[in-house]
Amino acid sequence: MRDSMQDIYKLIDDINLQKLNQLDSRVQQALESDDDDALFVLGETLYNFGLTPQGLEVFRTLYMKYPDEDEVLIYFIDGLISENHTDEALEYLNEVPLTPERLMLEADLYQQISMVDIAIEKVQQAIDMQPADPIIHFALAELLYFDGQYLRASREYDTVLESGEYEINGINLFSRLADSSLQSGNYTDALRWFDEINEKELHSEDYLKKAIAYEKNDLTHEAIKLMKTLLQKDPDFIQGYYYLQQLYENEKSFADAIEIGQEGLRLNQFYKELMYSTGALQIEHGDQNEGVELLKQALEVDPSYQEPLLMLADLFRKEEEYEAIIELVQFVNEEDMDPQFVWQLAYAFGEEERDKEAQHFYELAFDTYKENIDFLKDYYYYLIEVGQTDQAKGILETLIEKDKGNATWIEEQERLM
Repeated sequence: MRDSMQDIYKLIDDINLQKLNQLDSRVQQALESDDDDALFVLGETLYNFGLTPQGLEVFRTLYMKYPDEDEVLIYFIDGLISENHTDEALEYLNEVPLTPERLMLEADLYQQISMVDIAIEKVQQAIDMQPADPIIHFALAELLYFDGQYLRASREYDTVLESGEYEINGINLFSRLADSSLQSGNYTDALRWFDEINEKELHSEDYLKKAIAYEKNDLTHEAIKLMKTLLQKDPDFIQGYYYLQQLYENEKSFADAIEIGQEGLRLNQFYKELMYSTGALQIEHGDQNEGVELLKQALEVDPSYQEPLLMLADLFRKEEEYEAIIELVQFVNEEDMDPQFVWQLAYAFGEEERDKEAQHFYELAFDTYKENIDFLKDYYYYLIEVGQTDQAKGILETLIEKDKGNATWIEEQERLM
């Protein structure tokens, strides 16, 4: 008996020291002990270190011995919920007296199965029973926050702050209040809450959101300054480069925007959005060839990424590089093609006198663009070029109807009569 008790406490010490060798077999051995107090401490320790499957087995064993002990049952149900044993958890929950603890467990359960409205109701009931408990108000605030109910969430976070707490479970309440204000469009309040956070406690996400709050308050230069500070502190925070680039672009500081994009891409060569935005800036304001290469790289990272594909197709059409448009086909599957690209492809094949392919892609694009004057114009002139006059007449009728006042189409109609 004494040996088994010592074994359990030795196991508890080892878990605290993260010595987890042969954990499953040692837990199974501990379950044979009669020292239920030691087993309870073992179960709590396993839960605290995130070792829920093993902790659940401990509390299952204790529950079988003490089915009338509410505290044991609540720990047991907590483990069932964490391990997604939803039906079993609901079954046992019905045996628990209606207490705030039970209601909080029910809320966890309903949140897990995406029934957030019911979870919120359960926490609200728990607050009605225990209105002064800041932890329950915090739980409600978190549910509301992640459900996008930012104004209601703010009221609950405020209540928790009034109790003297400003951090719960590692969550800074000022940060939550600032983000809730930002998300609900109260940009002045957002800045005020961000200013409450000690700079040492600002996480990278907080810096980014505070910069957004500055921008929304028309303080773009402050936003830029803050983002530069963030990237000095945390150069691996890759989305920071993307946002700082947008700020520079908004200020028309295009050289800076390109440079920060290149800096970010040196750190992460697979950030397709930054490739696209930097490539687009290069094409408009820098080295066009480099821009084209970046857009192609973005397509190599994700062939279904339509924006760089469409930008390249538009660029090549303006420059009459029709072969280059056709070569873009290597990056995409026909089933995933954006209709706009299908249109550009049809035009390019037509210009290259590859009539079979041109006809195929014009027909593919037709359903989407049969009301679009620019598309119909391209298709009409292609059909005239290849001598398909009867089909061209049908397109011409639509152009006359849709592009009223354009004398060109009346002249074409007279020419074809």
